[in-house]
Amino acid sequence: MLAAQAATRRQDGCLGYSFAEVLGDPGHYLVVQSWRDQQALDEHYRSVTFADYQAAITPLLSRDSELELHVVAESVRPVQEQALVLDEDG
Repeated sequence: MLAAQAATRRQDGCLGYSFAEVLGDPGHYLVVQSWRDQQALDEHYRSVTFADYQAAITPLLSRDSELELHVVAESVRPVQEQALVLDEDG
């Protein structure tokens, strides 16, 4: 997964690509990714990088992989970062 993550991040049009394990569900991972446009995403899914990852990970899966895409038009920070830091009293 680390190799696939690093290789994908180097692909043209990749703005971000990270694996994250779901808390409370060991072995369940999400891929959070951001692409310049649909063409860049389509090229990723046709790439050797993606094919190699699929070939390597499939025998290791404990359940079928699911693909669900969420298209986000805009991302914003709802609060300033300083507001997210709690003081010692919580």
